[in-house]
Amino acid sequence: MKKRLGILMGMGLLLAGVGAVAQSDIDVFPVGTTTMVYNVTSEDMSEGQTLELVVTSYGDDRYTVRMVTEQTGNEDELATGFGFMFGAARVSSGGGHDADYSSLTALMDQRDRLQEGQDYLLPGGGAFTDIVGVTIAGVWCLQGTMIDEDDENVRMTVAFALTNPVYISPRIVAEEFKNGAWVETFRLELVEYTVVEGEG
Repeated sequence: MKKRLGILMGMGLLLAGVGAVAQSDIDVFPVGTTTMVYNVTSEDMSEGQTLELVVTSYGDDRYTVRMVTEQTGNEDELATGFGFMFGAARVSSGGGHDADYSSLTALMDQRDRLQEGQDYLLPGGGAFTDIVGVTIAGVWCLQGTMIDEDDENVRMTVAFALTNPVYISPRIVAEEFKNGAWVETFRLELVEYTVVEGEG
């Protein structure tokens, strides 16, 4: 987590391979259409962005992934562009920061073994602590806080979905300790999750 936290504004979208981007492998999505809607905010945005991800599984090893972003803002905010860039352990969007939780990749792969109330040491240092069960947009998750041993003024809360496949973690919140208080610098949160099963 030594990396920048928050949001990186870019004119477009980088989707670096379907399998590499998902919290869940794409083949675990049910046949039909799964829609995930996220709200994204940062300290640099006057209004949040909406990210809609739709995964359609046709049941024959073929999939369609559709992504729509929406933002309202003033001319300066919109002139720099908006969009999302993300990978399996990184989400970037907005005005100058990104959320990198690559040190959690091993835990993400073993999320069904995580337990509430436990703390986990992370490869390369740091810890994933304060793990609790939460429901986010109808999806049961385990959520914890990642602390970087190299920068104790930065922390990130991440939720791993347990009951439903998601393309991006249901909650990612980055905070910095400024002037004696924790200040939220970035939030990406799942606000709607629907599945229409059947042929895609």
